[in-house]
Amino acid sequence: MRTFIIGYGSLLNKTSLNRTLPNVDKIEPIYLSNYVRSWNAIESVKPTVSSTFLGIEKSKNSKVSCIIFEVEEILLSILDKREFLYNREKVKVSDIEFNSNRFNIAIEDNIWIYVTKEPSVPSYEFPIIQSYVDICISGAIEIEEAFNLENFAVDFIKTTELWSKSWVNDRIFPRAPHIYQPDAYQIDIMLKENINDFFETIIIE
Repeated sequence: MRTFIIGYGSLLNKTSLNRTLPNVDKIEPIYLSNYVRSWNAIESVKPTVSSTFLGIEKSKNSKVSCIIFEVEEILLSILDKREFLYNREKVKVSDIEFNSNRFNIAIEDNIWIYVTKEPSVPSYEFPIIQSYVDICISGAIEIEEAFNLENFAVDFIKTTELWSKSWVNDRIFPRAPHIYQPDAYQIDIMLKENINDFFETIIIE
């Protein structure tokens, strides 16, 4: 019995994926049925991170572009820590439309996906952030080119719901600080828990 993960957001991006799971080098693009991807996962470690990220929920007659990759079961806890806004849930192999089934996935294998714990919507306080959009779409472009696919990146956009005018361009100063500071979340939590009166007054420029 093997273990697989379905990625639909930043995990599409090889650099982002390998930051958490450096040994993953093989993926397969897929389409996943009966799920909908949307901007519904809110993260708030004020004031440095207040954003809405991609999440997924079950939804009949919906289909989204994703990837699938194999992972050692012992490493799931590491991925769980990264995906703390989500619950890890099993996916039926019958809901997957494979590009080639290069992994020869069997019905008894475990296939997991991260489903948003508390779905919400983007807002002025919790906007979509361009730096994260860039990570996801650049990953989709990489996959499209690597597998000689048509419209995989465009399908990413079209099969994503809850796009919003609550959207900020943070490319110069990313709100997703882990891009430059891997320990950003841990640092912010420590500051929040210990000197919150000062920490909450920080102004982002």
